[in-house]
Amino acid sequence: MPLKLIVHEPISPLDNIVIKLFEVLIRELDDILLLIESHDGWDGSNVRVVVKVKSDEVVEKVFDAIERVERELGLPGKIIPDIVTPDES
Repeated sequence: MPLKLIVHEPISPLDNIVIKLFEVLIRELDDILLLIESHDGWDGSNVRVVVKVKSDEVVEKVFDAIERVERELGLPGKIIPDIVTPDES
């Protein structure tokens, strides 16, 4: 699968968190993960994760990955995800 990284300036601290989260999610979700990006959601979410299939198992893996990244970086509660499929985004 092609990989595309788009960086907008200035790079925010959240962008570095998104990169760490991507590293974890690509291992956990492999070919299910389509996109991860920082964004400013109407519901307060700050990271959008687009997956092929949004099952309970996939959502749980995303939240587990978020917890690990936040714990590793010492930033609990920093990531507020919006987990969607392509037709929901």
